[in-house]
Amino acid sequence: MNGLTLMNLTFFQWWLSCYTILISLYFSLSWFISNDIKTTRLAKIQKDKELKLELVKRDIKQSVKSLLLISFFVGSAIWLNQEGFTVVSAWEPSILSFVLWLLVSMFLYDTWFYWVHRIIHTKRFYRRIHLWHHRSKSPVVWSNNSDTLLDGVLTQSYWVFAALVLPMPTALVILVHKIYDQVTGMLGHAGYEYGGMLTLPPSPFAAVTFHDQHHEHFTCNYATQFLFWDKLMGTLHPDYNDVTARNLKSPQQSTQDKIENT
Repeated sequence: MNGLTLMNLTFFQWWLSCYTILISLYFSLSWFISNDIKTTRLAKIQKDKELKLELVKRDIKQSVKSLLLISFFVGSAIWLNQEGFTVVSAWEPSILSFVLWLLVSMFLYDTWFYWVHRIIHTKRFYRRIHLWHHRSKSPVVWSNNSDTLLDGVLTQSYWVFAALVLPMPTALVILVHKIYDQVTGMLGHAGYEYGGMLTLPPSPFAAVTFHDQHHEHFTCNYATQFLFWDKLMGTLHPDYNDVTARNLKSPQQSTQDKIENT
């Protein structure tokens, strides 16, 4: 189907195109959320904590660099798919095959992210690879892409893996998935519960509270979009369901619940 086919570009054109899309999304969504939280009724997750301005500036500078690396992997994946450099034959493009492989890719990426994330949290790798990202203990939307080079390589190389081994019917699957991942990742670092009722427990989707708890408590909630692996491996924060349900209410109601429970 022509509507599911991306234009043919060179590798460098795709790299630049992906960077343009992601960096534009990074600044526009960050600007919107940074202004929205000034008047929002959404619950602030870590209510008494604010990220220092120097760390926000640090995260912005690093994100600009990291997105260049991320775009390299996404652009490579799109180019590989279009050029037919795959281990298996691609499925015929259709709405059904597009949706199916988008869902498969989302689950596989969540699996990839969960296990890579757990590995780089071990004592052997944490300081060299992942400590940089966790210096933002009460993250803001600008913190999402603030990673070290090796951290980015380990998590974002998924896109090339997917392009090589999955019979994706079109490279549009990769592009749409990455845009979705970028948006949900930024919301996950917003510090305010933007998840909406779709993430209300027992939903399988991770709320903003999910990743915020990871930054606050460190040894829990390792996945990125789903709760499956954390539930299966016993790494879901024990208070996740209760805290998320409370945060999805208005801040006024959340405060009242907290008073009643003390």
